[in-house]
Amino acid sequence: MWKIGYNVLVNLVLPVFILYALTQRKIRKNLIERFFVTTRGTNTRDTVWIHAASVGEAIIAENLIGYMREHTELHRFLVTTNTYYAKDLLRARLDRDVPVLSLPFDLNYVVNRFMADSTFKALIIVETEIWPNLIRQAQKRKIPVVIVNGRISDSTIKVYGKFSSFLRHVFADVDRVAAQSGEHMDRFVSIGMDPGKTITTGNIKYYRTMQARDDRTTTGNVLTFGSIKEKELAIVLPVICDLKTAFPDTLMFVAPRDLHLATAIERELSKSFNVMRYSVFRNEADIRAEIVVVDTVGDLVNLYGMSKAAFVGGSLAPYGGQNILEPLLFGTPVIFGPYVENFRDAADLVLQNKAGIMVNTGEELGDAIRKIVGDEDLRQQMGDAGRLIIENQSEAMAKTVNVIMETIAEKRRGKG
Repeated sequence: MWKIGYNVLVNLVLPVFILYALTQRKIRKNLIERFFVTTRGTNTRDTVWIHAASVGEAIIAENLIGYMREHTELHRFLVTTNTYYAKDLLRARLDRDVPVLSLPFDLNYVVNRFMADSTFKALIIVETEIWPNLIRQAQKRKIPVVIVNGRISDSTIKVYGKFSSFLRHVFADVDRVAAQSGEHMDRFVSIGMDPGKTITTGNIKYYRTMQARDDRTTTGNVLTFGSIKEKELAIVLPVICDLKTAFPDTLMFVAPRDLHLATAIERELSKSFNVMRYSVFRNEADIRAEIVVVDTVGDLVNLYGMSKAAFVGGSLAPYGGQNILEPLLFGTPVIFGPYVENFRDAADLVLQNKAGIMVNTGEELGDAIRKIVGDEDLRQQMGDAGRLIIENQSEAMAKTVNVIMETIAEKRRGKG
């Protein structure tokens, strides 16, 4: 009965969604593909299907593929994503033999067209993408379904809680949830997941194999302001101007979370400084830029690796935060605001280990950066603390992959 009710509702809402999507560039760009995408003609035998909703999940998928290729016998992968940003990023960074497609809309006839006669080894869903028809059709084809790095945010737990009786039916088709933490595991159980199929494996966002490149910018002082959101511009841009005046020899990178903000940032900062786009800067022989606006996808992590300190945005205004752990991969002290609801566990870990600083205002942000830049010993201590966090949590990837492999084996033996 729940399947009938869900599909009736989805089809009733569909016309409204299409009209809305046509007004939203992010959704409109891959709207048609999500209706007609298919794996027909693609060899899916022994292929692991990974779904990564957006850029953050896409980076997890990339690292998951790299680890599984190195440590398991699984070498064939297909990735789906919801956004064209993530799709473009993955197509640029993954091998050509890994198809990257848009996720089909969760309509039975669309999902069936996508899956066709697929024989996927497993469907791995990164973090929290609960699509009832998609999950059900995978189970009908005896494809094991595993949610990895599972998390349910403070805001969505309240919504999901209202539909726990419905979600219990959906989760019956999920073979395993590998949750980021005990708290997130408990949240999955509270909304209907079988506790016997739920396990805590840790946060695989911590896992990276990359190192910062030997880049010309590492010869000087570098500061990076990453994932800046629109409501933060009025707070962060004056701080950048003040710091640039105080540290004229410091090269500053400013990376908006949404690329369309690059124009507004460039226009504002160009009033006082020589500003260059990163797409030009990285290929430019004569570097005269004082501030670089990042207008590319996938380069921010490496910029964190070049920096003496890094501010991670989406946190000085109520956006829920961004991944504050990425600078720690390279021993770079991190600074962030108080709005980190989506990364609360990571924020607590950073603060407890003194690998970063939380600030509440633009003034505090400027003071924190001055403090870190001006104290080599402090910067070293914070950097070492950050590296230790990453090292201590790196086993999460091994635990997660073990869950995936065990689930595939159990399904093969008919125990799933």
